Amino acid sequence: MHKWGILTTSLVMTSAFDDLSESAIFAKRDALADEYIPSEIVGRDEKKEEYMNALLPVYKGESPDNIFLYGQNGVGKTAVTHWVLNQLEASEKLQTELAVLHINCEGVNTSYQLTIELANQLIPNSEDYLPSTGHPESKVYSVFFDQLDKIGGTALIVLDEIDHVANIDTFLYKATRAASYGDLTETKLGLIGISTDTAFGENLSSDVRSSLRERVIEFPPYDAGQLEEVLRQRVEIAFYDDIVTNAAITYAAALGSKNSGDARMVLDLIRIAGDYARERGKDYVTDDLVEEAMDEYEIERSMSVLADLPENIKIVVYALAVLEEREDDEVTSSILYDLYSDFAQIVGHDPVSERRARDYYGRLDELNIIESQVKHDSSGGQYKTHSLNHPTNEVLAALDETINTIGVDKSVQHLVR
Repeated sequence: MHKWGILTTSLVMTSAFDDLSESAIFAKRDALADEYIPSEIVGRDEKKEEYMNALLPVYKGESPDNIFLYGQNGVGKTAVTHWVLNQLEASEKLQTELAVLHINCEGVNTSYQLTIELANQLIPNSEDYLPSTGHPESKVYSVFFDQLDKIGGTALIVLDEIDHVANIDTFLYKATRAASYGDLTETKLGLIGISTDTAFGENLSSDVRSSLRERVIEFPPYDAGQLEEVLRQRVEIAFYDDIVTNAAITYAAALGSKNSGDARMVLDLIRIAGDYARERGKDYVTDDLVEEAMDEYEIERSMSVLADLPENIKIVVYALAVLEEREDDEVTSSILYDLYSDFAQIVGHDPVSERRARDYYGRLDELNIIESQVKHDSSGGQYKTHSLNHPTNEVLAALDETINTIGVDKSVQHLVR
């Protein structure tokens, strides 16, 4: 007996999946995922020591310092935070009761929403959770501090991507003044902020900076040696023995060091290369597969950037995609501007000036989304041509909302998903 969506194994003895390659590549593919935290963090010994020293007051049962971590994406801020706090909580000699609250602030728009999220983490019964709106701010903070004070000992609140929260000053001011204002009497509170914006602290109000008095830990990009260390550790967990060649690891680490020292990037590269090996029935993950993976990664990264660009710039890219499918000849700046203007008017935008449009072309060229070339005509004059740097179907997929607004041009109908 089976219901829709549920099929017993007795009814199906074989599956189409059984015919796929049985190449033994991955032992634990999930070890290459962003959220995977290894039992030991490599390549960041100095930062681990600096972090543990900053948390020493907590270990000793003293009032915690506020700690802020800065560094670009993929440099180990969150991973080291998880590791250090796990070590702290696991210590048998820890001289305080410790509670750790962790929240990723992406999508948390205001201090009000942040406080509700934190309060609801502390409230034991879900039926008592605060709704996302409807309470006065004073009530929300009162509930939050009441719940926090019930913990006793020390509480550390980790605010990952803290720069995403608008008017964060309000929360930081109230949290750092809670003890002196009598809102917290039983619990010592420490804040750990994580941000890619190195100017975040400078943009806080003087009152907040005065009460925060944070210790700053800066995470620089990984170098090639550190990236190789990270890769070798994860490869040992994620793949079967001797599947990934030394050349593949070294090459991936070198690519990563040339591209902002991002560990997430090199882990993605080796995962994509491993997927290629498994899908094609290969015995090894080689540097050639890593090179292919880099091509795919660059497309994905560029398309992600494109999807987040302002609408006028996306209209320019859509116009270029259409022209490349329409035109046999090269796409000049004037031809591109004319179609951009038409598309902008369709959606009710005032077209930007040609000079401003040239700025857009330059920015898109810098982002590796298009390629602009200077050429010379027969009279010795100069002009620019433009072309997409990535497959048209990938570009159109990243522009789906823009295309839905303007309409699908017949020249690209066969490419729109």
